[in-house]
Amino acid sequence: MVVSAALLLALALTGCEQVTTPVPATATPASQRTSTPLPVQPAATTSPPQPVLATPTPTASPTAAPVVHVIQAGDTLGGIAAAYGVSVQALQEANGIENPLLLQIGQELVIPLGQETGAPEPGMILPTPTPLIFGIRGVSFYETPVGSLWCLGEVVNTTLYTLTNVVVHVTLYDPSGTPVIEGDATAATDILPPAERAPFGILFIAPPDNFASHQVAVLRGEFVAEFTAGYVPLTVEEGQGAPIGPQFQVVGTLHNGDPTRAVTDVLVVATTYDGEGRVTGFRQQQIDVGEGLEPGGSVPFQMLLTAHGGVPADFSVIAFGHEAP
Repeated sequence: MVVSAALLLALALTGCEQVTTPVPATATPASQRTSTPLPVQPAATTSPPQPVLATPTPTASPTAAPVVHVIQAGDTLGGIAAAYGVSVQALQEANGIENPLLLQIGQELVIPLGQETGAPEPGMILPTPTPLIFGIRGVSFYETPVGSLWCLGEVVNTTLYTLTNVVVHVTLYDPSGTPVIEGDATAATDILPPAERAPFGILFIAPPDNFASHQVAVLRGEFVAEFTAGYVPLTVEEGQGAPIGPQFQVVGTLHNGDPTRAVTDVLVVATTYDGEGRVTGFRQQQIDVGEGLEPGGSVPFQMLLTAHGGVPADFSVIAFGHEAP
């Protein structure tokens, strides 16, 4: 069972805006639900940005042509830096960029090759997508009684840094490999510590009849400094899960182990899995802690969620709170 902290922000360019629907907060009775898992293909990521060579200006002595990257939809400065093996600071200095969030599609960036890439800075935005930085696991698809299609899965933070603003892009393909529909989904937790995982879900209201395979790629993400920015991880104790009629109930106790900070605005995210580790459902829920959960304090919680495909084989819970003023 995964127990961890998390909180989400949103920053970065993105060029894909398709149908995205939040996870339902209430369950559908079993008598009305005919969720059927579809075959799952391995998730994949696309290639990092490729350089565009600029035409060099003739000079008296031969010089190497500078490497220039033309900004595309979804590109970020951190992603471009990682793709070419240079630092964000070097990119900013070489191109006179004061605000890395104000990149423009079609803008040309000179790549200062030959510089080493340092450790990521707080607020550094990751590539679009980012091979080997995030993991995608547990992807599954479920048809609904009204003909729509749920895509569920989770993002695993395989970096050494806490992440936020994590978004994935899902593409469905027909048997010939042609994309037929796509959309974006945001991870359900606002922050994602190293080695932790957060679920995501996207509902395709009118899925194609000839859907044959899929691709899930990380669209963007952002490094954050530490938890000291006002967000406090909570420990889940005595967590238990069991079917209650057509739904799945998760209960337990949240413990504030921080020695000095009380917390408010407590959020719990529960995820269910089938026997093969595929995500079958998840839910976010605010927990009432009155005027705040004091240091060392505990509060019970319970939540109900819909799990597709029958009784879950396993579940996980993560929770966090905001530092009380």
